[in-house]
Amino acid sequence: MLPVPPELRHRPFSLAEAQARGLTRRALGGARFVRVFRGVYALAGLTMGLREWLLAALLAAPSDAAVSHRTALAWYGLDLSGGSDGRLHLSTRQNAVCREPRIRIHRRLHSISTRDVRGVPVTSPERTFVDCATQFTLVQLVAAADWLIHQRLTTRDRLATYCETRHLDGVAAARRALDHVGPESRSPMESFVRMLLALGGLPVPVCNLDVHDERGIFLACTDFAWPHLRVAVEYDGRWHEGQRQRVRDRDRREYLESQGWSVIVLVDRDLRVPVDILRRIDRRLRDHGHTGPAPRLTFDDAALFAPGAF
Repeated sequence: MLPVPPELRHRPFSLAEAQARGLTRRALGGARFVRVFRGVYALAGLTMGLREWLLAALLAAPSDAAVSHRTALAWYGLDLSGGSDGRLHLSTRQNAVCREPRIRIHRRLHSISTRDVRGVPVTSPERTFVDCATQFTLVQLVAAADWLIHQRLTTRDRLATYCETRHLDGVAAARRALDHVGPESRSPMESFVRMLLALGGLPVPVCNLDVHDERGIFLACTDFAWPHLRVAVEYDGRWHEGQRQRVRDRDRREYLESQGWSVIVLVDRDLRVPVDILRRIDRRLRDHGHTGPAPRLTFDDAALFAPGAF
């Protein structure tokens, strides 16, 4: 039995690669290997994470293919899988046919701006943003832009320039989303809440506000705040789950409240009913003197916050 070459043990490989190293089709059909895609194999037992699936898909696709759309965003680090069919999205200028059901090929008429990200060819952040506009809701797209900017992968100006100078599918929706990109959000859920407040008609909050007491001593950095009303909203996401972090968060919020602030804490399960979030915040703002109109979320806007979108 021919040993498996070391360079093929930890990644998917093509039939041509295997044959060049002495492995036959018959050997590849044995128990030591699995077929990932047509003409693409891996050692049985290889853990297939996103990187391995992408490398396998690229081997099954035209030679100039690059990871694109929501799959590219996931490889950059943000997986907004809500509404996804689970397919791997690739872009190419070639006209070859790929019949793999898990691979979605997008054919491009013009050159594709790409970069190498951890050994995988991926569309540029700007192109990825515009491509995602063909697949995402407005809220998801704003969250994607916020995240790309926060991660220093691009800037709002670069995204805007790209949208202004390209005539691509999705560019109109991308331009609309940029109108809602505000101060840096530290997580997609913060973008979610910010968009909910904006579309629901509540007063615009200050994002990531550093709060100080009367002596100028720093108290906290709040996610959203109405300083004139002394009301703050904080999103307590999964990264806060550690016990030590939770204790610090509790102490900080209690200290804020001792200084006259009212703090509303949102957790993941609250996001399932966006209208209830608006009502909670509206009641608290009114308790502190707000007299504006009641929040209102249209049917179409409410659909943007459907469960599973994030």
